[in-house]
Amino acid sequence: MTSFPRRYHITTFGCQMNKADSERMAGILEDMGFQWSENPNEADLILYNTCTIRDNAEQKVYSYLGRQAKRKHQQPDLTLVVAGCVAQQEGEALLRRVPEVDLVMGPQHANRLGDLLDQVFDGNQLVATEPIHIVEDITKPRRDSSISAWVNIIYGCNERCTYCVVPNVRGLEQSRTPEAIRAEMEELGRQGYKEVTLLGQNIDAYGRDLPGVTESGRHQHTLTDLLYYVSNVPGIERLRFATSHPRYFTERLIRACHELPEVCEHFHIPFQSGDNDILKAMARGYTHQKYRRIINTIRDYMPDA
Repeated sequence: MTSFPRRYHITTFGCQMNKADSERMAGILEDMGFQWSENPNEADLILYNTCTIRDNAEQKVYSYLGRQAKRKHQQPDLTLVVAGCVAQQEGEALLRRVPEVDLVMGPQHANRLGDLLDQVFDGNQLVATEPIHIVEDITKPRRDSSISAWVNIIYGCNERCTYCVVPNVRGLEQSRTPEAIRAEMEELGRQGYKEVTLLGQNIDAYGRDLPGVTESGRHQHTLTDLLYYVSNVPGIERLRFATSHPRYFTERLIRACHELPEVCEHFHIPFQSGDNDILKAMARGYTHQKYRRIINTIRDYMPDA
């Protein structure tokens, strides 16, 4: 182990999912004996967790990478990792553009960082972008806050909005089991965390891929069921969730937010457009009237939401 580089730096672009992934990858690196370096130029391993939702975020990654690629010519033992959505989208093309990169890995591979780096340290240059079943992570993330924590509940997205690259780069929906989510939250409660934000690219789709239906034919595992299941975790006083899709936002979910004191009266529901023709062209699956009905229903239950 003594020959391994010791200091790492992670730069995160994009959404909360990326921030949560970066915290998990930092936890893996610290398990491997790395220490955090505030200054990327003093790090032996640099990881860019990238976002491809906007072009300027993508271009910024390449300019950051260019600087470190130059540094690698002076310091050959520098390890460069590109993770996240640009990595998934570009794959091997990224290596052709910046051959100094050691590892290109898509978001589904975040929990495999340790295994992949072992191969890199054996002298391999790797691209890990094939779709996989996301393995349940047992590493403790290195969390940026000591009060509020992210907890992923569903990865990927099955929607096909015409303007969005997320399903292509984050893969199909994969829900974690309610038991695994609650166990992570109980551990957070024991560590003194007070607030948890449940995360999903399309969080209202939670549980659709898990087996089990109720007698009435309803999916047994929904976001609403999960909120009831995890709302009383000892120590966790506030619960939030993001990001919601108006197509799947139900009155049952709104009622749960009203009934459960731990769930914050705070909703993140992308508006996208107030024009039905545009919403249709975007393949969003709702009208502006439906969106307004959701807001009105929330207001009926929780005027101050």
